[in-house]
Amino acid sequence: MDGTSGALYAIFLHALASGLQAAAPPTPQPATPRVWAAALSAALASLAKYTPAQPGDRTVVDALVPFVATLGETLHLPSAVEAARKGCESTKGMAASLGRSVYVSAEGWDSCPDPGAYGLVKLLEGFQGFQ
Repeated sequence: MDGTSGALYAIFLHALASGLQAAAPPTPQPATPRVWAAALSAALASLAKYTPAQPGDRTVVDALVPFVATLGETLHLPSAVEAARKGCESTKGMAASLGRSVYVSAEGWDSCPDPGAYGLVKLLEGFQGFQ
């Protein structure tokens, strides 16, 4: 996992922190799944200002978009992580149109998922342990 992932994570996490502050109730209390879902949606919208990546481009976005959408619909972290995993798996054999994978020959790597999408899934799987 390399390339612009660090910058994308920084933009997304900064926007997520802002989104959590905006979605949180006025009195301090633990963030609910609904608050997280709203903040994640806001962060995804903010990220879209800085990258043209969309699902189908073989990037981290292939896992991120289904994660955010599913959490917003279900408010269930395991379902959202599974959606991210499926998005990641969908990148196997996909021609890259953005990211570092564009510069790497697909030969021998077309059976592997996009590294950025895979890395995000591993991060999200780790968050499940904190429930």
